[in-house]
Amino acid sequence: MSSDAILVSWKPPTEPNGIVEYYMVYYKVAGDNDEKPKSQKIVPNIRNQNLSFQAKGLDSNLKYEFWVTAATTIGEGQPSKKVNVSPSNSAKTASFDDRFTTTYKEDVTLPCLAVGVPPPQITWSIKGVKFNANTNDRVRQQPDGSLFIRDVTRTDAGEYSCKVENDYGQDSVTHQLIVNAPPRAPQISLMSTTTNSLSIKIKPHESDGEQVHGYTIHYKPEFGEWENVQVGPATDKYTLEKLLCGTRYQLYVTAYNSIGTGDPSDNLNPKTKGEKPIIPSADKFIEVNSNSITLHLSAWSDGGCPMLYFVIEHKKKISSEWIQVSNNVKPGQNFILLDLDPAVWYHLRVTAHNNAGFNVAEYEFATLTVTGGKDCK
Repeated sequence: MSSDAILVSWKPPTEPNGIVEYYMVYYKVAGDNDEKPKSQKIVPNIRNQNLSFQAKGLDSNLKYEFWVTAATTIGEGQPSKKVNVSPSNSAKTASFDDRFTTTYKEDVTLPCLAVGVPPPQITWSIKGVKFNANTNDRVRQQPDGSLFIRDVTRTDAGEYSCKVENDYGQDSVTHQLIVNAPPRAPQISLMSTTTNSLSIKIKPHESDGEQVHGYTIHYKPEFGEWENVQVGPATDKYTLEKLLCGTRYQLYVTAYNSIGTGDPSDNLNPKTKGEKPIIPSADKFIEVNSNSITLHLSAWSDGGCPMLYFVIEHKKKISSEWIQVSNNVKPGQNFILLDLDPAVWYHLRVTAHNNAGFNVAEYEFATLTVTGGKDCK
């Protein structure tokens, strides 16, 4: 406002009964029933958060009456409540106290339309603390007095107050900012393990007020590909099954809702139960003949994880080159190594594999003489 002007602002109707195509602002001298009201048609701009009209050329000694109607394709609706006001130089805000709801990582603008002569000084406070543009590069006060917040976060939610002041007075407007965000990172812990399963406990973040629609469990073996499984919002325990025995896994959980997926939980690195194959003693594993040996593969203990296969190599003791007999000997049977020379010292190397890893055993043995004796070269 000024000594010869009045700025009128209004909010859209709560029940427009259609799309508002324009507003009509009416005004006249208060108490003069014979005066025909002046009017001004205002077409709303969807980008404007404030609807306003400035009536100029007014008499500072008179009081004026204003009212507004909204119009759809059918016509004008009921008029607003009439307000009486006189032109004034005092600082005023033409914005309304309001509640703004925005979505995490979107931008938002909080209005503070100030009027008065001289132009009022505008000061914003965020949650009771005076705003300092140097402390937050995501928030800035714009030339029209509004406060712009870029990439809104959860911590931006709260009360925002705008104070306008000049030599003739002061006014203020207060907004509440609500931020709809994905859930915070859930809390997870390991409950138990077996040779082929991991059981975890899932809890929503202790300070999370966001609704959770479900959780996604992400997991992979140490040297494998990521997999995931989705579970419902009421899930507080879950068991991952059909896992590799004796294998270390990486595991984390995210929560999601209609806004999106939140931050990941801390990582867990649990290991399913089971160990590498356990090497047997030579007397239980190797049965020696004159030109062959029999390997009793069942002498190997599987460490809790089923055996996958064996790699078998041998060489004469005096030789430096290993001969691979097979790289895929299946467990559960004996293996006969043929075509050996009688009464000769040999080295045997066996590598046993299961899902927990592998173990390598080396043995030294001598074949028997052709008569079954032990006179070796």
